[in-house]
Amino acid sequence: MAPPETVGFMKKLFLLVLFSYGFQAFAQQRFGSLQEVLAYADAHAAAIKNADIQQKISHSQSRAAKEALLPTVNASGGYTDNITLQPTLVPANLFDPTAPAGSYNEFTFGRKYLYTTGLQANWNVLDFEKWFELKTTAAQEAVNKASATAIRYNSFNELAQTYYAILLTEKYIAISAENLMVADSIFKTSSEKYGKGIITQENLNRAKIQQLQAKNNLDNLQYSVKELYYKLQRQLNISGPIVVTDSINIQDVPLEETTINSPHPEVQLQEAQATMAEARLKQVKSLYYPSLNLLYQYNYTWAGDSFLNFGNTNQLSQQLFGVKLSVPIFNGLATREKVLQTNLAFEQQQTLLESKEIQAKKDDETLVLQYQKSVQELQKQGEILDLQQQNDVFTANRYNSGIISLDERLDKFADLLAVQNQYMQSLSNYYVSYYQIYIRQTITTQP
Repeated sequence: MAPPETVGFMKKLFLLVLFSYGFQAFAQQRFGSLQEVLAYADAHAAAIKNADIQQKISHSQSRAAKEALLPTVNASGGYTDNITLQPTLVPANLFDPTAPAGSYNEFTFGRKYLYTTGLQANWNVLDFEKWFELKTTAAQEAVNKASATAIRYNSFNELAQTYYAILLTEKYIAISAENLMVADSIFKTSSEKYGKGIITQENLNRAKIQQLQAKNNLDNLQYSVKELYYKLQRQLNISGPIVVTDSINIQDVPLEETTINSPHPEVQLQEAQATMAEARLKQVKSLYYPSLNLLYQYNYTWAGDSFLNFGNTNQLSQQLFGVKLSVPIFNGLATREKVLQTNLAFEQQQTLLESKEIQAKKDDETLVLQYQKSVQELQKQGEILDLQQQNDVFTANRYNSGIISLDERLDKFADLLAVQNQYMQSLSNYYVSYYQIYIRQTITTQP
């Protein structure tokens, strides 16, 4: 029986190992479906977060443009110490008619300390440039919102591509592991037959080559899936480990509806850009319009000869109200050129919009066509794979019974590998078409 100290140490060691494994499992980010990946990306992906922040900045700029239409009111206060009051020359005959002409007396006017307060109000009652700037900032906010949707759409497509690449690679790893077991079995049987002198060295070498190729293919796939996990970590902005618990299951993912009715995010973005170009054109044209400004000012001054002594001061007040009308008459034709350039930019955006609408429509039609094609192709390749697997079982039994040669066994096994590759390619095409339509249908309906 072990000493109590040893038993206690083993218990602590066991708990430490158990805690370590539990902590690792807790630290892993697990995803069981594409929807979970996309939901996580909405909250954590850098590109999507940056787009959301840009939307908030744009919304703040729109509020600032609205607030710029309000009048401005400022209060002021000041203190002046007239260290030396400048004398002023006054004609002597102003106070003494008998004084000779051309003679002057020096007088000092003013008081040493001045305390001033004031209130100024300014309002651009009629400022077309600011009014149209408000519409331009609203259009810019719409552009940023559409841009965020487009970024989200592209990010989701990239994430779906990586996600299903992981699932397909893991499925291919399972197939390749089975292929390696078959290749090992063929080589083992071939080695026994070679030892008995039944087959030649060339036949044995061919079996060995098949085994090495199967092992190399499995190793490459295992490296590839690690790279794909690293890529998914970068896309989701995750530094820790990721585990995808989902698996390929065709029955779980068929689309009930392949019709695409929602506008394409890229078209929405181009529409917003065209609207903004039109708003900018109107804003530039507003440079031809007049502006009207109202000004009110009130000032109050205390003047005295003692610092902070308001008992013996003069109190002076002033008020003024002004109206300023500005009418642009000539500015060297600079405004005309700005209008011309902005109008050309607007026409350019309109042309791009028409092109993107046609392109998006044809892309959507192509997506639906590719999905329908991939469904049919996958069904046929699945049937072919089932038949080829049955043939390979028959061939293996005949080879093990000594009915067929090693060359024929290896040829049939190579046929199975070729059909497996074709099936996996069809499966990949199917999932690419599936997630592209799925994201295309759902991206504009999510917040």
